[in-house]
Amino acid sequence: MNDDGTIAMSPPAPSAKGEPLFVPKAMTTVVVAALGACVLVNAALLVAQLRLHRAADGSYAAFEREIWVGTLTGLRLFAFLLTGIVFLRWLWQMRVNAEALAPGGHRMKRGWTTGAWLVPVACFFLPKRIINDIWAASSPPDRPRRTGVLLTSWWLLFVAAQLVAHPSASRGPLSTEMAGAALYVVAGVLSIGVVRRLAAMQRARLQAEPGKPA
Repeated sequence: MNDDGTIAMSPPAPSAKGEPLFVPKAMTTVVVAALGACVLVNAALLVAQLRLHRAADGSYAAFEREIWVGTLTGLRLFAFLLTGIVFLRWLWQMRVNAEALAPGGHRMKRGWTTGAWLVPVACFFLPKRIINDIWAASSPPDRPRRTGVLLTSWWLLFVAAQLVAHPSASRGPLSTEMAGAALYVVAGVLSIGVVRRLAAMQRARLQAEPGKPA
């Protein structure tokens, strides 16, 4: 890392641990599909919440719609857990690649790529710090930027959604849950763009070097 906060870019170097450098196409597709499923579940939950909001209190329709909201809330938690597993596995490989692309451009040890998401409070900013470094290392050599509009917009909406409606089976005020579901829908769409963009940048960097698989 240079004094001005930029990072020193270099041609991809073999991992010191002999780890392969590649962009996992199949896993990228799985991550995008999982994120898409989360978007659909949150959209369905938002519709169910709107229908419940319009139902008369104490009516059979309200009771029936309450069951739908509860079921979709539980399904959202399940979808988030599965998506988190595949996303973190994918992000780990992105970090391995990024370390080869910019060996001195990472401010945190690799273990934090997973661990940062599990630390209370710190999970609102540490993962973004790690992804910023991966993003910069994966950027074109002449434009090594740590962030961008797409990346920042996704993270802000994702954090806002967590603060408004924590993705658990527990329920809060309906209006708050509706706002959270709406934020998750938009953040989910942007996250798909982040994954696709990061994968494309790394693939371009790795393919630029003869003999490097991507």
